[in-house]
Amino acid sequence: MDALVTGAMSTLGYAISGKLHEYGYTVYGTARDTFGKVFPFGRLIGFDFGDDDYSFLSGFEGLDLLVNNAGIFTEGGQETLSDDDFLSVMDVNVVGLFRMTRACLPLLRRRNGAVVNVSSINALHPGFGSTAHYDGSKGFVSAYTRSLAAETGLRVNAVAPGLVDASRLRGTPLAETYSQHSVFGGMVEAGDVASAVLFLASSRGIYGQTLVVDNGYLLK
Repeated sequence: MDALVTGAMSTLGYAISGKLHEYGYTVYGTARDTFGKVFPFGRLIGFDFGDDDYSFLSGFEGLDLLVNNAGIFTEGGQETLSDDDFLSVMDVNVVGLFRMTRACLPLLRRRNGAVVNVSSINALHPGFGSTAHYDGSKGFVSAYTRSLAAETGLRVNAVAPGLVDASRLRGTPLAETYSQHSVFGGMVEAGDVASAVLFLASSRGIYGQTLVVDNGYLLK
């Protein structure tokens, strides 16, 4: 089985790639910078969403799974956010996801493959302040997921993680706030999100859904 994971060297992308590899997938991961990077789950491919060059897909006979994980998060008040800052998020989270999916659809159809998009709880709930542009981009991901499943007949679903545990976040006010307001009392482990991706990739009968993995943050 062949899987393509975008943003594979991020904390979440790496965990997803490892989980898929553990369950028998050959993983092709994309990363903007591959120099010196170790990717033990398959093949790491240098790819920049800004280039709009999908020629690397010509070597694929088909795809069993596409995981649209690559994304950009920024903060900024909507009255002061520049066009460039807004577009930098939309170019990856919306346009890049659309273009990658469009390019992969023929490969997915050959194997009746699945798509799992990485959305966010921010698509379902206001974010943590000054993130309306990011929240809107993830709202697109969940809406696109529903409609693409209906349009293509493929198993297209999404995961909506909460705040994913990463070393750069530990001890920050954001991590503290998230921990206090989640049922579990902590940030989300990347491995738990990866397990949800694997579940959606392998489950039959699930179409167009967004599965929340947030340690119960939205319940409080």
